[in-house]
Amino acid sequence: MKLLFIHKGFPGQFKHLIPKLSAMGYNLSTISSKKSKDHILQSVNYYTYHLTRGNSKGIHPLALETETKVLRGEAVGLVAKKLFMQGYKPDLIFAHPGWGESLFLADIWPTVPQLHYVEFAYKVKNTDTDFPDKYSPSKTWKEEAKVRMKNANVFLNLDSMSRGITPTNFQLSTLPLWAQNKTSVIHDGIDTDWAHPDQQAMLDLPNGIRLNYHDEIITFVNRTFEPYRGIHIFLEALPAILKARPNVHVLLIGEDTPIVSYGANRKDGKGWLTALKEMSGELIDWKRVHHLGRVPHSVLKQAFQISSVHIYLTYPFVLSWSLLEAMSCESLIVASDTSPVKEVIKHGKNGLLVPFSSPNHLSDQIIECLSKPKSFHELRKNARNSIKQSYELKDCLNRQIQLIHNVANGL
Repeated sequence: MKLLFIHKGFPGQFKHLIPKLSAMGYNLSTISSKKSKDHILQSVNYYTYHLTRGNSKGIHPLALETETKVLRGEAVGLVAKKLFMQGYKPDLIFAHPGWGESLFLADIWPTVPQLHYVEFAYKVKNTDTDFPDKYSPSKTWKEEAKVRMKNANVFLNLDSMSRGITPTNFQLSTLPLWAQNKTSVIHDGIDTDWAHPDQQAMLDLPNGIRLNYHDEIITFVNRTFEPYRGIHIFLEALPAILKARPNVHVLLIGEDTPIVSYGANRKDGKGWLTALKEMSGELIDWKRVHHLGRVPHSVLKQAFQISSVHIYLTYPFVLSWSLLEAMSCESLIVASDTSPVKEVIKHGKNGLLVPFSSPNHLSDQIIECLSKPKSFHELRKNARNSIKQSYELKDCLNRQIQLIHNVANGL
């Protein structure tokens, strides 16, 4: 079977699926924006697209993002048309449509079924755009209109896909009903053999401190430290925690950058972590708060393995892999009681939930976890078991491959 993958940062969410399909003898090709040699198998035919032009000068601000995605769709279309003229026709196109690359593929291969990795539809009630938080997006009508326009690409692709796949039920719930009916919920999968507990694990910090499983350690992971993932709430909770637990160390993993992954960048050009540290000032003992920056995946695993308490806060938005990997490592989870989290964490069974907007609840719960670690041993075990039961990599891959076969065969 010939499979064509479309992903701006290939392999992206397909990083486990591609090696599995390659080992099974599938004919694999991809069209992507750049080639990362560290992640591309020699068995994958790699085609790079290039934009033919930039955005139009003076384009209406509400049309800017849509034009950007049209430009990417055109660039991929040019590569696809060249392949078509050379006689290439895939049996299935598996695309991540989020950046616009898949917009025009149905116009080149109209009879080829498309399976889309669907992440999110915007401006849905009880999600990120109406979440009550002091740093929530502005509610002016133009900001609301900007969010609405983000769905132009989403809905065009939902219409052109034969079937969709999405990682969680929460993400499925953001789609219109007609799209939900042709979308399957299958997670990318967590490699529980790799992400495993290890009480002998250690982590050497850049300042020379060596931490291990028996130390008091709080972990907080956020790719770019934005309010969407609750960095402001966590930092507000820290003074009380550091005062109550004089030996605790806090590990912050992620980039302090003015360009965030989710939500709005700050208007002052600062990263959110920098700005919030300035606001916190001497309230926090920064000698015990260690910002590690972006770290290799192996270091992230070590952090999870030695963590006494792992904190995960989020608006109602796409769930992070990091939460599930932390659970697989038997981290004790304290998380926000928001919809995507509650799909995975059951309070008092495999983790603990607190209100997103309450630093006091968060600090009290963390202090209790650090004070009585043996009381939460069963929650750690249950966290890993939850991942093995519902998110095990090999099971998810088998379900993905079965879906690929079904879509390719019109089932």
